[in-house]
Amino acid sequence: MDDTTVSPEWDRYGRAVIGSMLEVLEEAREEHHPVLLEAADYWLSLGLAIGLSRPSDAERLLNLIEAEDAARLELQEDAAAFCEEALS
Repeated sequence: MDDTTVSPEWDRYGRAVIGSMLEVLEEAREEHHPVLLEAADYWLSLGLAIGLSRPSDAERLLNLIEAEDAARLELQEDAAAFCEEALS
């Protein structure tokens, strides 16, 4: 695989990140899009690493970030949709 070819898995993941960020990207200047997507990828990776290695801390952080049950439920639904898009 050369430097310009990406795996189908990476392509699906990238499309899922972009799709989940569409609202943010629409409000941002186009030249900021690469930085915003890189930041989203970093924070998603960080969250996954915390969730895998420190699940109780992940739960505490999620409860801190989304204190209301309805907001956490909506986030869980968004997470399920993201996983479906990125991994299927």
